[in-house]
Amino acid sequence: MEKKQMKMADFLKNINSKMKKEYGADVIYMGKDAGNFEPYETGFPTIDNINSGIGGFPRGGVTLIHGLESTGKTTLVLDAIKYNMQVNSTSTALFIDVENSLTKDFLTRMGIDPERLTLTNLNTEDALTIAKDAIQANIYDIIVIDSLAKLDSKNMIEGDLGDKKQRGQRARIITEFLRFISFTLRQSKTALILINQEIENQDKKTPYDPDTVLPCGKQQVYSANLRLQIKRSKKIKKGDGVVGYMCSITSVKNKIAPYERAKTMLSFLYSRGFVREFAHLDYLEMLGIVKKNMGYYSFVDSKYYSNKFRAGDIGEILENIKANFGQDLTQIKPSDIDYETDGSEEVTTADDE
Repeated sequence: MEKKQMKMADFLKNINSKMKKEYGADVIYMGKDAGNFEPYETGFPTIDNINSGIGGFPRGGVTLIHGLESTGKTTLVLDAIKYNMQVNSTSTALFIDVENSLTKDFLTRMGIDPERLTLTNLNTEDALTIAKDAIQANIYDIIVIDSLAKLDSKNMIEGDLGDKKQRGQRARIITEFLRFISFTLRQSKTALILINQEIENQDKKTPYDPDTVLPCGKQQVYSANLRLQIKRSKKIKKGDGVVGYMCSITSVKNKIAPYERAKTMLSFLYSRGFVREFAHLDYLEMLGIVKKNMGYYSFVDSKYYSNKFRAGDIGEILENIKANFGQDLTQIKPSDIDYETDGSEEVTTADDE
């Protein structure tokens, strides 16, 4: 075996010496040298530790986020960018705004530092060229393409509307892009986020066919290390009015964490966007640190807080716990919890639809 290992080492050395000039890094290595993905935190512990499982969107990998119109896909990613800019003074982002929807006022309202955000409104393959060059430069913490469904080829834009020859070009240019950047992206510290909008399945012929499909081909699905689907769940009411909605985040595909499929919930208020405090509360409930009963919550360990409380109180309570006990409960990982065999683990790997 020792002789074989020496031959393997020589083989790796020869291959890498040939290809390192072209690729800028070793292209072949032993399994023990395979690195893990580092996380780009979203600040929502349910997404970071349950849906993702590694602490956030994978740096050096592809995250595909999709859902129907107005489910909060763009807002969620912008919220993650804002969070990173708040906790890291050097965090930068490139946002390829294919949908041409971002404005200075909107970014200001979101709390995003415009000095650390780069924008482009290109909607052709040139936008993907910018993304490719940015990945190679390895200067952005996150690159967002919003959305794939709005990308077009120059030929399609310059051609006649409805020209059948132009159909499928969007899928082809996205496929070429994802295949081309695969190796370079893995060597970088950039989290690549692809946002796509589900559309009605006009080819549905049986009740078993899906109601919606993802445009732009299959390569986006194949290339995704993490694939999150966002769906509206139920309305949030205050009195007779609707003030927001609940949405489910399902990790339809996860190739970066031990468990592949998980489902969590986020609360979206029209006046605030996604509410982090409620995500913290949901996370603590999933971990079994907090329990719910008849609309009220309480801590399983009463040393933290002995009274029942409403969901809106969780932010102040967590701050008090951090001040009095020196512990940030939102930073606890599922692996830190010593579960008893009562089925509680199943909560974090739900496969509900």
